[in-house]
Amino acid sequence: MPELFTVALVTLEEEQTMVLLLALLILAMLFGAFVFSWLRKLYQRWLILWRQQRGKRGETKAVKVLSSKGYTVIEAQPVGTMTLRVDGRANTIKVRADYLVSRQGKKYIAEVKTGQVAPRPTFADTRRQLLEYYYVYQVDGILLVDMTAERIHRIEFL
Repeated sequence: MPELFTVALVTLEEEQTMVLLLALLILAMLFGAFVFSWLRKLYQRWLILWRQQRGKRGETKAVKVLSSKGYTVIEAQPVGTMTLRVDGRANTIKVRADYLVSRQGKKYIAEVKTGQVAPRPTFADTRRQLLEYYYVYQVDGILLVDMTAERIHRIEFL
């Protein structure tokens, strides 16, 4: 009669070696997860700093682009305020645009954007921000300065 099952005998020394290898494998996986997590956080911090620096460079270049189109910068980072009433309680909200500019006797708020998505006026976050500026500053117009394309868009809310 053929044997259906064979029993593999493992010595105590081989068993201890396998347990040690398993423990080392688990430790290596935990260490790898820790290193991956640390590198991911480091990358995220770097990405935030890189985007901030790109934005600052864009704002600096925007002054030249605005000037080349006849706009004069009146104020950088102008602060506007609005009152928001929540459940009967008034809350004062401060808003800070990139530039208050003028051209031909009219005043505009200029918002500078860089990248592929943010400069699009139809991008939800940008559109909401521009609408908020329109309400808060009550100027003659809102300008969206796309520094990726070096274009100025005049935004109107109807």
